[in-house]
Amino acid sequence: MLAIAAIALGVAACSQPASPPEATEASMTEMSTAAPPAAGPITGVGVVTAVDPAAGTVSLDHEAINAIQWPAMSMQFRAEDPTILSNIAVGDHVNFTLKSATETSMIETIQKR
Repeated sequence: MLAIAAIALGVAACSQPASPPEATEASMTEMSTAAPPAAGPITGVGVVTAVDPAAGTVSLDHEAINAIQWPAMSMQFRAEDPTILSNIAVGDHVNFTLKSATETSMIETIQKR
């Protein structure tokens, strides 16, 4: 009985490892149909949860931003020009524009709704 178990373990140890999965047409298709980077202004809507004009930052609880496939969330942004934050206060409902699809933590404009 012990000899049979040893032979079985030996055969298992000598067998070739499973080959890695190959790319399928479906995965290649998914890659080619991924949403392209947003063109034009990327706008959002949210509520101000914190603002620091001296540091040039504003925290927003924003709705989903479909142009860059973001769900609704809370996050901090840096203002490209900190003076745009001078009339913004905690609790304000705002519209804002992100600098670009590659610079999504920077806002160019922010206005009370």
